[in-house]
Amino acid sequence: DGICALHQLRLAQPKESVFVTGVKRDINLLHKVNAKVGDEITVLDISLDKNRDGLLECLSNGAKVKYFDHHFAGDIPENLNLETYINTDANMCTSLLVNEYLDSQYLAWAVTAAYGDNLYQAAEEAAKPLNLKEHELEQLKLLGTCINYNGYGTSLDDLIFTPIALYKKIQPY
Repeated sequence: DGICALHQLRLAQPKESVFVTGVKRDINLLHKVNAKVGDEITVLDISLDKNRDGLLECLSNGAKVKYFDHHFAGDIPENLNLETYINTDANMCTSLLVNEYLDSQYLAWAVTAAYGDNLYQAAEEAAKPLNLKEHELEQLKLLGTCINYNGYGTSLDDLIFTPIALYKKIQPY
């Protein structure tokens, strides 16, 4: 989900980035960010609640943070440098949030991620404007599932592709 969300954002707003990532269940990532004034941080698909301390540190260091997520957030801090797109509805994933933010510019990637997050009904509903044939939807479902399951492991060495390597393979498409 996070990889497809990032891909949508970078298709719409290309920029060089420093990636901070991990295996699927390594979600406390913001503590790894050494933010400073002027930095722009995009957070995708990790719980604000689990990253609250890291987020507050980034903000106190003067970084601007744009946060997209569908997991439990708890209390969202109020800060002029924090822009949040959080929706914890059970039929929502981060890529669908990014899709809304980008006015459906890269809808097929949001559908792919929704399938990967096992949100089949949400994926099929979102896909309607694409007018895809059944076999095309099955291809998006397979791609989303493969992207999702690639992230499971106890360390990056357990993965077929690291999240960064996988994103770079997807990037041209």
